[in-house]
Amino acid sequence: MLSLADGHDAISTVLADFQQRALQRQALLRIGLLLAAVAESILIRPYNLGAAQLILVVYAVYAVAMLTLAWRGEPPRHVAWAVPLMDLPTVALFFMLTSEYAIPDWNNPFISDWLLMIVVLSAFQLRPVVTAVTGALATAFYGIDTTLALLGDTVSLHYTVGHTLTLSLIGVGAVLLSRIQQGRVRDIAALAHARTSMLATTLSIVERDRRDLAEALHDGPLQSVLAARLDVDEAAEAAPHEALTRADEALQDTARQLRSSVTALHPSVLDRAGLKQALDGLARRASERGKFTVQVVCNATSVGSETDQLLYSCAREFMTNVVKHAQARHVVLRFEADQDGATLSVTDDGIGLPPSVLEERVTQGHIGIASQQLRLQAVGGTLTVRPHSPTGTVVEVHLPLRGRVVPEQ
Repeated sequence: MLSLADGHDAISTVLADFQQRALQRQALLRIGLLLAAVAESILIRPYNLGAAQLILVVYAVYAVAMLTLAWRGEPPRHVAWAVPLMDLPTVALFFMLTSEYAIPDWNNPFISDWLLMIVVLSAFQLRPVVTAVTGALATAFYGIDTTLALLGDTVSLHYTVGHTLTLSLIGVGAVLLSRIQQGRVRDIAALAHARTSMLATTLSIVERDRRDLAEALHDGPLQSVLAARLDVDEAAEAAPHEALTRADEALQDTARQLRSSVTALHPSVLDRAGLKQALDGLARRASERGKFTVQVVCNATSVGSETDQLLYSCAREFMTNVVKHAQARHVVLRFEADQDGATLSVTDDGIGLPPSVLEERVTQGHIGIASQQLRLQAVGGTLTVRPHSPTGTVVEVHLPLRGRVVPEQ
């Protein structure tokens, strides 16, 4: 198994994906809260209208910024604290500056709904601690603020106590919901990690079996064929015959096919001379099979034994697909490496490969590219498939490097 595969990337990818989707839903709900606050300000005029309008404008800018952040790549981890550190203080400040607007009565049914929605907002995160802090602060603020505003009003205080208890109970429910959500995501991440690990192990076993089979063919049938050729040559020298010439040609063709199979299964040149030489041989064999021309472009010879094997496995899969499906006339096999990582790409001018075809082939049991993608993800790599202009397909692999790059001489 590749030493770079520690499983952490698979789990991190799943958690980051769910976190971003949660942030997107949260951002949309925040916009809804803002619109409800504006409508409420219009329907129920605040005691201090100027302060209320200023706070709503600031909150609107903040809500739009969070909405933009949610759809712009992976959000930073600390963004989960935005609700208790930004949303909750904004609502608290609004209540305090608008004075009587925060006093509960039958004309103002929205009195604590904002605080309730803040707690709900925090429940979207996969961070129960953040949700607990938000719920506790929201409950404490509402209870203290309304109690101080209604000292001496026994009836309203009873209402406030009941509402405070309800708000605290909803906070507890939000924490439990967040924990359930977190547990489910971690289970999914663990399954993704297990799948990736199993695939990496399976592919490593396949590579080992290919190597063993290549060695067995080389040391067994190929040597027998070569020995038989020597016997035929000796017989032909002693008594030349047309049948012996045909037998020698057949044995020579068989030896060539066996060498080609041994090289395809596991090119020994990959261990001795590096990835570049192995790619040259792979391109030559694919060109002969697919009847197209291949241009090999490399700026490095090797990027480490294990990484070389992974990249060669990807190149073999991609070139096999070109031979079988692309109907190409020209193919470019490119391998480049620098301090940012290694990139391998196969570009053809064939009929193209729509994304839907990949999904269909996976459902039909053809998992070549899909398996390579999972194997790459296990070591922090990426695989992309995109159209090539004017026709054809580009399949590109990028891998981070942890070893020394051997430049081309």
